[in-house]
Amino acid sequence: MRIDGFIFDVDGTLIDSIGVWNECDRIFLQRHGIEYSPDISEKLKTMTLTDSAQYMKERFSLPESEQDILDEITQIVRDTYAHDIPLLPGAYDLLSLLHRAGIPVCIATANSRELTLSAFRRNGIDTLIDFIITTDEAGSGKDRPDIFRLCAQRMGTMPANTAVIEDSPHSAATAHEDGFISVGTDSKVYGDYEAMADCTDIRIPTLEDLIGLIIPKKGYVCINGV
Repeated sequence: MRIDGFIFDVDGTLIDSIGVWNECDRIFLQRHGIEYSPDISEKLKTMTLTDSAQYMKERFSLPESEQDILDEITQIVRDTYAHDIPLLPGAYDLLSLLHRAGIPVCIATANSRELTLSAFRRNGIDTLIDFIITTDEAGSGKDRPDIFRLCAQRMGTMPANTAVIEDSPHSAATAHEDGFISVGTDSKVYGDYEAMADCTDIRIPTLEDLIGLIIPKKGYVCINGV
């Protein structure tokens, strides 16, 4: 099948940020003399940063204002993305391959543009990406296909000829159900890879495995097995 463009997720797909938010929670609590427990991160993972700040203040009776807590958490996250998060295996080589082939590549992420770019610049892949669209900019999360449609529209590609690379089953399913070529990667989150079986056109353990399946053509590529 002809593929004219690629849409990549970021966290857990291109960069190794699984567990990063837990580490940010740990750093924040350590600074305030509070013992970290995994149940805290479990509680926070569905919250916005603003809600996280409110939760921290109320649960631990912190004297700082919610805004001060929010600013501190945000800075910890910024520092982590700018200095610590590495690429996942195969990310640089895959993006380089597509760049050399002249295939449009864009980003669809629920993360912020600022954090995404800071991680990309440090890892040297910012020049291999054509553009970024966030879920905030799209006006909806990845439970709806709006962000994928916006990406394809901007690349000038049709969904049936556009690959969406995701590590999240629900995001992969959204793309798949909207007619995109859905490619699932292993997030290392228990159960996610198995869940990809019914909502993707192909699953690959790592991006390194995907490189071996790509067949360059004149002006487009194919993925062996799709």
